[in-house]
Amino acid sequence: MIKFKNLKVPVSRFFIKDNFLYVVDEINRVLIFDMGLSFFKGFRLKFEKNSPKENGVKFSNKGKFLAVTSKNRVGVWNIEEKKHLETFEFKHDILAVSFLNEEYLACGGIDGEIYLINLEILKRVAKLPKHKDFITDIVFVDEDYICAGGYDKAVIFFNLSSFNSKKRFLHIKPVKKIEKKEDLISADEISDIVKWDEYKHTSIDRVDFYRKFSDFWIDGEFLVILSKNRVMIYDLKNEVILNDKFLEFENMEKVVIYSNKMIISTTNGELYYKDLFEEEKELLDAILKEDFKKAYDLIDKNPFLKRSEGFKRLIKYEELLIKKAILLFEKSEIEAVKVLQPLLKVPNKREEIEKLIKHYKNLAKFKNAVLKGNYALAYELANMYEELKKTKYYKILELRWQKTYEKAYQSVINGEFEKAKELLEPFMAVTQKLPLIELLLKKAEILKIFKEKIAKKDFKGVYALLKEHPELKESVEYQKLMTYAENLYKFALKFLEKEEFQKAKKAAMILKDIEEYEDKAIEILNMLEVIFKFLALIADNKIDEALKLAEMYEFLRKLKSYKEIQEKFRQTLKQAEKEMLENKTKALDLLGEYKNMKMKLPRIQSMIKEMQ
Repeated sequence: MIKFKNLKVPVSRFFIKDNFLYVVDEINRVLIFDMGLSFFKGFRLKFEKNSPKENGVKFSNKGKFLAVTSKNRVGVWNIEEKKHLETFEFKHDILAVSFLNEEYLACGGIDGEIYLINLEILKRVAKLPKHKDFITDIVFVDEDYICAGGYDKAVIFFNLSSFNSKKRFLHIKPVKKIEKKEDLISADEISDIVKWDEYKHTSIDRVDFYRKFSDFWIDGEFLVILSKNRVMIYDLKNEVILNDKFLEFENMEKVVIYSNKMIISTTNGELYYKDLFEEEKELLDAILKEDFKKAYDLIDKNPFLKRSEGFKRLIKYEELLIKKAILLFEKSEIEAVKVLQPLLKVPNKREEIEKLIKHYKNLAKFKNAVLKGNYALAYELANMYEELKKTKYYKILELRWQKTYEKAYQSVINGEFEKAKELLEPFMAVTQKLPLIELLLKKAEILKIFKEKIAKKDFKGVYALLKEHPELKESVEYQKLMTYAENLYKFALKFLEKEEFQKAKKAAMILKDIEEYEDKAIEILNMLEVIFKFLALIADNKIDEALKLAEMYEFLRKLKSYKEIQEKFRQTLKQAEKEMLENKTKALDLLGEYKNMKMKLPRIQSMIKEMQ
């Protein structure tokens, strides 16, 4: 850890904008550093000291605005112009603030209420329903929902129009921080971390560290968690702890990842950094020496090295070694194993490499069996050592079977049974193919019917035959059916994403009759049923009922029609908020179409009450 600045007072907020690092401290100095961490420029806000231990200092999404709280006062600045815009006073202390799209500011505090401020007119325009305990942090999940943390261990999701709320009491201790980037994450006082589904408002994953929480930073797939004396790294994508002792250092308070550096502030205002790629040279040296154990040890200790060029070289080199070994297995097992020996020393690679060696030791035998037509042995080896199915020889084997099967089928149809037997003779000793061969030779009409039913998409008939003759699953036709079904399922999902609902329904209706895809098809059809109901309500101008439905089914909130309804309301509301300052009647006229909507009325009533 290298110290690069001593502010002498605690840091309240880090922020990254236009490749610069912004630092706000408790005496409201805004300090800007370049990518080399050299001081670029700075200025001071004329405002009372803030409390770094709270969440009362936030930048807006694009960094245009900055809000700072001090007890019951919230100051707002245009940072681009270094201009103080307004100071808002409340009856109770404000502990947390958050911005929405440079348009609104939310403020929450010890009274359990969240206030919304319109940044264009700089007026309070709404107050959300009161929570029973302190609001400790706030984040806008999107334009329709705000998420708040409570001192009572709750995470609360508020609908910004209807003011409906969902309270989730999942934390062990009072919530300390909530943040939304690639993921929505909350943390409590003992570093109990929860990853949330932002649409369903339910927990996806959680991990407990049981250490006093200081801060966290979401950096792509990595979650950096800071306690007073330890930095822990968690993989949000794979949901595993990567390193719970990445760094050990005293009195840590805030953390940020910037310019491939981990920057940490301490309780006394000192700023330190660790170059996250400082071990890359050591990694490259280990690769050159084929010391893969050391290379992976370095990566285990520092997961950020996975973003380095050195890691790309490691993966490439590893792939080349495995390809080289596979080629050598055809000639010399000893030489092939020798090539893979360095990878065997890597603990988390050992099982994979041992399996590869065990399976590919049989490659020469498998190759000879395929090329010499000993198909019984070839299939036996492929079934015992599945890695062999990835080789070109297995493709040759399967292609020979398919061609032989097709020729034999045509021979049987033409009444040439002896010719069919002669063709199939090499596969007669293959246990898994024999039942289908016998069916072809004795009851070819069943195969003919099977083909016809697949061609006509009579899948109920197909599965009736499969029930009587499970050996048909070894047929080329069945394999083609499975490929068709998988592609159709992918198309159905794509149609859903593009909102081509009739096409999605048509695909799902076909899939419903393919047993292996029945559950997936029913899931799509159930979604479509709700979507069609939602769209019908909109077509009948029953917007309120449509929005109630969207509260129940999160996937409706991703639809263009839902977003259009919400955007129209937001723009109308913003215009009404402006008009309320001069012409209340005109403002109410603007909102006329929403006066009977229960899903919009609470926000409108709150706005009228707050702006009187």
